[in-house]
Amino acid sequence: MAGGDKKNLIVALGLALAALLSGCGKMDRLQDLAQYKEQSSVQNHVQVDFCTDPAYDQKQYLKTIIILDHSGSNQNNYKMASDGSGAPALPPVIDTIYATDPTGVTRYGDVTRSGTLLNYLNGLPANNPLEPTRFFALVDFNSSVGTKPAVKTIPPNSSGFTSDIVQFFSDVQADSVAGTTGNAPDDGAGTDYLGALDSAYSIMNADIKAASDCAALPLGSPSPGAWCPAPGKQIASSYVIIFMSDGSPITDVSGIAIKDGKVIYVDGSGNPLPPGVVGTITMTKESGTDILGHVGAMVALEANKKFVSSVNLFSIYYYHAGNVDAGGQKLLRDMAKVGNGIAYDALSNSNIDYNQFQPPKKRIKYKLANVFVTNASVVWWTDGKLHADTDMDGLPDDVEKAWGSDPLNAYSGGNGVTDLVKYRAVAGGAYSAINYAAGICSGIARTVAPPGNPYVSSEPSGLNDCEKKILGDPSVASNSNPDSNADLIPNWLEFKNGIPFQFGTAPAVNVPNQDGYSLHNKVKLSLPINMPTGELLNYRPAVYDLNLVSTDAIQDCYKLSVSYLPTLAADDTIRVDVIERSELLGDNDLYRVAKKMFPAGSLNLYFNDWNNAAEKLAGTWNLWP
Repeated sequence: MAGGDKKNLIVALGLALAALLSGCGKMDRLQDLAQYKEQSSVQNHVQVDFCTDPAYDQKQYLKTIIILDHSGSNQNNYKMASDGSGAPALPPVIDTIYATDPTGVTRYGDVTRSGTLLNYLNGLPANNPLEPTRFFALVDFNSSVGTKPAVKTIPPNSSGFTSDIVQFFSDVQADSVAGTTGNAPDDGAGTDYLGALDSAYSIMNADIKAASDCAALPLGSPSPGAWCPAPGKQIASSYVIIFMSDGSPITDVSGIAIKDGKVIYVDGSGNPLPPGVVGTITMTKESGTDILGHVGAMVALEANKKFVSSVNLFSIYYYHAGNVDAGGQKLLRDMAKVGNGIAYDALSNSNIDYNQFQPPKKRIKYKLANVFVTNASVVWWTDGKLHADTDMDGLPDDVEKAWGSDPLNAYSGGNGVTDLVKYRAVAGGAYSAINYAAGICSGIARTVAPPGNPYVSSEPSGLNDCEKKILGDPSVASNSNPDSNADLIPNWLEFKNGIPFQFGTAPAVNVPNQDGYSLHNKVKLSLPINMPTGELLNYRPAVYDLNLVSTDAIQDCYKLSVSYLPTLAADDTIRVDVIERSELLGDNDLYRVAKKMFPAGSLNLYFNDWNNAAEKLAGTWNLWP
């Protein structure tokens, strides 16, 4: 029995059954089986061979915080106890011979000592003020002495980073001789690790906030200040922390005093003890657990992947020969371990090579997020039937003829807006050639490509910037995205199928017809949106077969086969949408679109990768961004 005869028989039986049941009063209404739509499926075949885009090294700002211990042990230290606690040996011996860095040569070096801090800074090229890539901050720490602050920073007041390398070098050079003698660092008091780490965290946290505020500004707008060199651009920073100390985080030691260069013992009242009597030594020491927790909080800033590429803390324990604070040395090693960095030991007066404190390059690999293969020359319309769409504007040919637009020109009237957008904008009302350039789309540029001179498009999914504005998508005001509501369906495919695509609308995951197919799957499998799939006779969804052919650290390569695409003509145009995502792009996409017609007399169509010479020559693929 032929398909049409079979359908007629089913309809006749259904109507007879409905009449019978109606007469018996058993059912108020039986579904009219005549509404079932008969469509035909063609066993065509489309093959797409493609690879994700190659991985790349992330463009990033390098921001370095140098944290230097300025405690008194740099100038005048005691002999360490053998228990590794960082406490003095008893009886205490305090002398300049145990000083760890009296001239600052270990912490600062000088311009003539290769690789040291001052030599390193002096050798760096100045930043391009319009596009700086290197930023610095310095934190000096000890513990409070009277009114003297425990932390000093460059730039001052923990205000952030500077990209002025020349000025930073000059400030650090002055800091290296800021002591009372004028030729040594300003050192004194105890060793407050927590204060130093708090200051560094504040600098980083404020910097990340500034990067977010900068990226939220209109692209290309004037820079509001040094904190925002590239308004509208999302650029991640790699933070390097270099933490130098000569021992344990001991903020105070009581029970020892020095008079006339000699050690004396004191009790709690401050009175000297009798000769030969050893007093009690009391230390105030910060918790290693708290210190490692602070380091962990700094590393946790990496969770903001949009603006933080990496956080690495390198530690340096420097010491006088034969006088090792094993507890401080271990703590600094643990800090580097928690901080995803490396711990170094340095003997007093040795050179520390700052060239080694570089973050690892971060390679960003693209991942396939979604792929659609659809027929651009047909459209499922509101009647649940498949219609021809010769100009591929989403409005069926027969609807265009009845409405008054041109089925052979996607931009009837030459006003730069596709006929489907105009049709939806007037809710099917009378056709008119609206001058959008004088109204809602004033200020948006238009192309010179005929026909219709469409408006420019900041994304290639199929909607230009004027159309997205007409349709109420606010994302066109900034970096326009081909998937505005981030549901991995391109805007054009959603709009063509009558699904909201605008920023803030719900993703197409619901199943409105209770037929087991989400809106996403209906778009992907070329099924009608507005009717249950069970109401289609002799029609089957498109079939996808996606295979990973190869994978490595650079890219993944795929072979995609799609069959049973709906077709109405031998020369229909097939469209391929490939969506890639990466850690850096976040909610944005790397998006490619290709279009090709079936070859004459064939139901097989082949797309090669976008790097293929023939595909490049033919202009088969378009890329965004």
